[in-house]
Amino acid sequence: MLEISTPKGVYLREEVKELYLKTSLGYMGILAGHDTLITGVDMAPCCIINKDNQKNYYALFAGVLHVKKDIVELAVNGIEQADSIDLARAKRAHERATERLKKKDHTIDMRRAELALERALTRMNAAKKDIL
Repeated sequence: MLEISTPKGVYLREEVKELYLKTSLGYMGILAGHDTLITGVDMAPCCIINKDNQKNYYALFAGVLHVKKDIVELAVNGIEQADSIDLARAKRAHERATERLKKKDHTIDMRRAELALERALTRMNAAKKDIL
């Protein structure tokens, strides 16, 4: 059982076969029977393979993964289904963030620009289904 929650509530709760995501330990695959684990989740695309072997891609925006005996809990700051991502908009956001970072202007919040760039890249890669 996989349960994904965001600050807005439960996003997804269903039985799945596999989960692939980027954690603080690197890219990881979670299958039934996985050992207990708690780790951070990085901002990156993820892939969930359902019971019918269908691959579903998402953009994850950081959080915590808790693997228990019968359930995998994923609490993230945000999640977007790949098919709902506007790739052109993500590319424009990428361009804006890249330009901000190139300026090296002391009035620009560089960390905010870096996070905007990372979110745009995550969306672009998720939309391209660039993980598995």
